[in-house]
This record gives sequence, structure tokens and C-alpha cells, in this order.
Amino acid sequence: MLLGITVLASCLNNNQVITDPSTDAQLYGLTATAAYDSTRTLTNAKFSIDQLLSQVYNRDSLNFGFEPKNALLAVSVKSASGVKLYLQNPDSNYFWKQEDSVNIARLKYIEVYAQDEKTTKKYEFKLNIHQVDPYILVWDQRSTNYIPALSLDQKTVFYNNQFLTYYQTTTGIKAAASTDGETNTALAVTGLPSTGLQMKTVVSTNTGVYAMDAVGKIYKTTDGGAWSTVTSPYPVKAIYGTLPSPTTDSILTVVNDAGTLKFAKTKDLTAFRVLSPAPSDVPVAEFSAAGIKDPRVYSAKYIVISGGKTAADALNNKIWIIQEKGSAIAIYNQPVTILTQGSTLFPYDDKLYMLTSTDKKANILYISQNYGLNWKAADANQALPADFAYRTYAPVITDANNYIRIFGGTSGTQTQLTDVWRGRLNKLATN
Repeated sequence: MLLGITVLASCLNNNQVITDPSTDAQLYGLTATAAYDSTRTLTNAKFSIDQLLSQVYNRDSLNFGFEPKNALLAVSVKSASGVKLYLQNPDSNYFWKQEDSVNIARLKYIEVYAQDEKTTKKYEFKLNIHQVDPYILVWDQRSTNYIPALSLDQKTVFYNNQFLTYYQTTTGIKAAASTDGETNTALAVTGLPSTGLQMKTVVSTNTGVYAMDAVGKIYKTTDGGAWSTVTSPYPVKAIYGTLPSPTTDSILTVVNDAGTLKFAKTKDLTAFRVLSPAPSDVPVAEFSAAGIKDPRVYSAKYIVISGGKTAADALNNKIWIIQEKGSAIAIYNQPVTILTQGSTLFPYDDKLYMLTSTDKKANILYISQNYGLNWKAADANQALPADFAYRTYAPVITDANNYIRIFGGTSGTQTQLTDVWRGRLNKLATN
């Protein structure tokens, strides 16, 4: 027995380690490069590996028009004895020397052979490329008579999952409600004056829809149809809409505080937190305002204002960017050469858009990638349709399906348009 133990101990200490060949045939990573890829489209592609479905693919499709050819692939494996590639059109397969380029336009499968040379795992290779230009903004006209043609003024807002359109007629204010922005039903309106309501002041907020008349009287509805007057402790000069905040979003207004116009925050226009004085040249009438709340940037919470008139009835030619900072309002503004009177601001595709016009009485879209600081005209692939009639003060609303909806507006002859247009970037199509 002692002799056996001695022999066994001697064998275990001879520095020989006997292991079985690995059966790991998984693919752990893949990257691609190509000399012809001057835009680094392929180089920047992020390939995902689905081990359950045995697939390798790029989640974000490559740019429209990219033509894949021969490329250098780098694969990450563990203890593999070989990699076999399967091509299509025509079909063929071969064991791949990893320094050799691969025609990825034909690549169909990647098969990894484990160290034991028996265990294999075969992955389907998919190179996703946009089949249509993702940056084309596709428009179509959804209605030509959304509201009666004899309307005198109009405003559409989105509230409580409905598009609410209010329009002035010779007999009073009428309303229409819609869930799809294309077909609507009449909505009974009570509590609004038959004349005198400033239609451009109609604004949707978290607490209701508000409007003002010519003497500053405020009206509110929470169901779209039944309106009531609001008793405010301050005369309200302007209601800009919901101001995104690091704490609680609230409505930003301009109020008259003992003869001085000041910015003020409020929940429902019945109580206010008065902030800093408002500049004399800030627009308080006929403006367009859009709330910006960028989830990618914590501090990016603004209201941006274009067009409109000041309290002295002077035209505003600046873009105003307003942000809450502590107990004050931080303001950045700058003059622009864009024609902003009658314009409409709206957030879309993580940018700020402006529907405005040229000096030739044609509409055009402008885009800002930095919340309104700088603007550039949209490229030709985002141009409005040739049959899009010129208009100003057109309400623009974006929805959960990434559609832009343009409701009517005022024509060049100062009549009310009754059509509805819908547009969407190809890259944002979800259905």
C-alpha cells in the first residue's frame, strides 16, 4: 500500500496536466472594416450576437445606398480550431484564414469549430442596410375640409389624447374633437364668448386648455367643451405653455405685477410664483412657443419662442430661449434673418423645427440641433410638398407614432385653410 501511494504521488508531480479539448464553439464578437469605406459606415457598425437564435447582425441599419463589398472581418472566439464561411449567390463555403478579406455582400453563415474539432455553432449573418432614404420626410394630405370653410380663425391643440380644434364663426366659437387628427366629431362648446376670444392664445397644458380674450380675461376647460372663467390674482399678459423644470413642470406666463411685467410660474393660473422682470421686447401676443425637454441632457429644459408682438405692439424678430434657474428666469435671445412672423415651432426627431415662410410667400422648414440657438433650412429631402398651399399661423402637432400634423392656418389672402397634412421621416416609421 505504501509503495502504491508513493508511485501515485510521483505521477501527480511530474508537471503534466492532461485536459480535454474545449467544446466552446461560440462567437463572442465581430467587427468589419473596408478600404473603400471612406465614411466609416461599416467601421462604425455595431454588431450584435444572439446566441439563442444563432444570429449576427447590426441593430442600427447602415446608411441608405451603402454597397458592401470585400471587407476585413475580425472575430472573437475562444479556443476555436477553425471558422467556416458560407456564401450565397452562388453558394459556396470554405475554411477562412482570418487575414483574408470576405465578400460580406454574399456572406450568409459563419460556423465556428471548437477545439475538439467536433462541436460547431453556425450563425446566420445579417447586414442590415436602410432600403429607403431614412431622412426623407414623406408627406400626404389627410383632409381638405377638416373644419368649415367659412371659419374666421382657428387653433388646434392636443389635450387628453385628443386633437381639439376651435374655430370662430359669425355665430360664435365651434369645436371639433378627433383621436386620429383626420376625422372629427362636433364638440359642444359652452362658457366662451361668442366674439372677442383671441384664438392664437389657446394653449394646452398639463392642467387644462386655456385661452384669453381681448381684455385679458382667462378661460379654462378640462374636457374640451365646457369652459369657465379663471380668477387670477394678477392680470395675465401672456401664457407660453408648460415650462419643463428640474422639479415640477409648470405653466410659464407674463403677468402685470404692480405695473411691471414679470415672468411667473403657475399650476392653473389661480396662484402664481412671480419671478424676474420680463424684458420689454419679449413677445406677449401672436407668438409661437415650444417646450423642450431633452431626456439625453438633464439641463436641457426650455421654452423657445418665435415671432409675435411685444407689449408695445412691435414685431419680434428674435428667437427667445427661456429656462428656469432657481427663483429667476434665464434668457438667451438673438435676432435672426428668418421670417418668424406667423411661424410655428415644434420639437421633432430630437431637434427643434420651425414651419415658416420665405420672402416669396412659400413655406419652408428650418431645423435647429441646439434648441434654437442656430438654424438651417431643411434639406431638399425634407421639403414640403409642391401642392402645399402657403400659410401662416398653422398649428403643428407631433404624435406618438412620430407623425407631424399640420392643421390649416391662414392663407396668403387672410382666409382660413381647412386642410390637414401629415408627414414622417422614414427613419422614424414604426408601422
